[in-house]
Amino acid sequence: MNRRILLRAAALAPAASLMACATQAPSQLATDVTLIASGLTAAIAQIKQIPAVPSATVTQLDAYLAAVQADAAQVAGATSAPATSTVQQIAQVVQAVASTVLPLVPGGSVVEATVQAAVSLLPAVMAEIGVSGATAPMKFTPDQARLILAAAH
Repeated sequence: MNRRILLRAAALAPAASLMACATQAPSQLATDVTLIASGLTAAIAQIKQIPAVPSATVTQLDAYLAAVQADAAQVAGATSAPATSTVQQIAQVVQAVASTVLPLVPGGSVVEATVQAAVSLLPAVMAEIGVSGATAPMKFTPDQARLILAAAH
């Protein structure tokens, strides 16, 4: 992990602690999917700046991003428990973004960390809706992932 990410994460830790203590806060699920959507927005914006990325890839990433943003808004705005299928779609799209983006960026970059953080948060998001799945080793813990995603935008 590079120093810039750690410094940003450390700067946000007190704010994150205060958010955890707030009453009537949005659900953890809504917070997590919103963090994923905003983190991926920042990562994809940086990918667009790479001249060698084909326009078809950028178009596909834009479509993925639109889907994640729409689904995250739906989850965040839900007055009752969101549909499991909506959250599962977010997870599928995040995996698709990761498989598209990670080969394009060097390991240790901010974009790589942001995308890995989104992927690392997926098991926690799925657990929040009561869906368990195969748990592959994740690069970050859920708390680390939240801090990285919050620092990304």
